[in-house]
Amino acid sequence: METTTRFLDKITKTQQEILRSYSKIVKSGGKMVYATCSILPQENSDQVSSFLGSEEGKSYSLVKEKKIFASKSGFDGFYMALLQKENKV
Repeated sequence: METTTRFLDKITKTQQEILRSYSKIVKSGGKMVYATCSILPQENSDQVSSFLGSEEGKSYSLVKEKKIFASKSGFDGFYMALLQKENKV
């Protein structure tokens, strides 16, 4: 269990760094998709909420999100969030 917890801590930190880094190169008014092949809130909606509350994410809004569950699709679980950067004129 400890190994799983350490892995989850490590991967969520990496995901957070990627999301915050790449958000800096999106143009004004542009859109960014954050996606994972996971259904865990720590990797998905919690990450998006954390990003939107950060300095890097303050100019973004959540347009929509979608969760795909293996139990319904017959495939792996996925999460997708569409984020849009405010249009600065």
